[in-house]
Amino acid sequence: MRRIRVGRVLAMLTLVPAAALAVSAPSFGGTERAAHMDAGKQQVGFGKRVTLRGKFPDAPNTAIEIRFKRAGADAFRTVRTTKTGPRGGYNVRVKPRSTGHWRAEVANPQDLRVGEGQLAPGGIDLETGTQRIRVKSKTKARLARANVVRGAKARVKGRVLPATRGRKIVVRVGGKRYTTRTNAKGRFSRAFRVNAPGTKKVRVEAKGDRRAAGSKDRAGKVTGFRPAAASYYGPGFYGNRTACGQTLTPGMLGVAHKTMPCGTKLKLMYGGRVVRVRVIDRGPYAGHREFDLTEATKRRIGFGSTGTVYSSR
Repeated sequence: MRRIRVGRVLAMLTLVPAAALAVSAPSFGGTERAAHMDAGKQQVGFGKRVTLRGKFPDAPNTAIEIRFKRAGADAFRTVRTTKTGPRGGYNVRVKPRSTGHWRAEVANPQDLRVGEGQLAPGGIDLETGTQRIRVKSKTKARLARANVVRGAKARVKGRVLPATRGRKIVVRVGGKRYTTRTNAKGRFSRAFRVNAPGTKKVRVEAKGDRRAAGSKDRAGKVTGFRPAAASYYGPGFYGNRTACGQTLTPGMLGVAHKTMPCGTKLKLMYGGRVVRVRVIDRGPYAGHREFDLTEATKRRIGFGSTGTVYSSR
């Protein structure tokens, strides 16, 4: 911590006009009054504000610089300037974007004048001690494709801030784990194969490094589909009760299946369109087909009378 020594202060006093010397002379009998800074928080999210407050007891109404040194850097740099109040206090809000150390310094020590405050035996503080603030990174992830035919690849993309080349990224899909690393802009991309029908959650974790702590995000859910022969039914059956106890109507979404329990939820995909349905009936019983789609389901995905759909179950 830099200080103005008593000898320097006395030398400065010789330069002060005689009228100014009418102010009470400094006393050296008091205890040391150190300049200080308090960040309040030791960790903050990337881009979130934090308040730096403190005091220069012997430097009221004085310009000061708020300086920062990123973890791994060699020197401090000025990020804000402000001014102390009548009692030397200051309060400034900053947005840390990297883990590192903060401190405050008197901007122009040569302009500092001895006022009414008492000087400590050691002199006047020109800078505070440092405060380390750890930044938590911010991860944003998404699935490039959420619906994939069994055996094909899905892909998750995203970005981590602050941008750092080489940050380790872990992608978890169900019980499987895939890794990749960020580029210089903090972006990442990882493909993975979907080997079975069904829906699984995709989670992404960015590991911590010296610039920022780790963070996580949910990329969404990926669904694998398998092919299944299908037809449709409806006209001539409206108003009748289905095998699962519902009344069939033209607007009812659902499918008939021979063995899946009533109420089973599944997704059907056809021509790039996806619909969520339940098993509401039994059938079909002709043509070695697996599903009978209601008319509303058929219209929703643009299906014909017979063909192949893709099912998540």
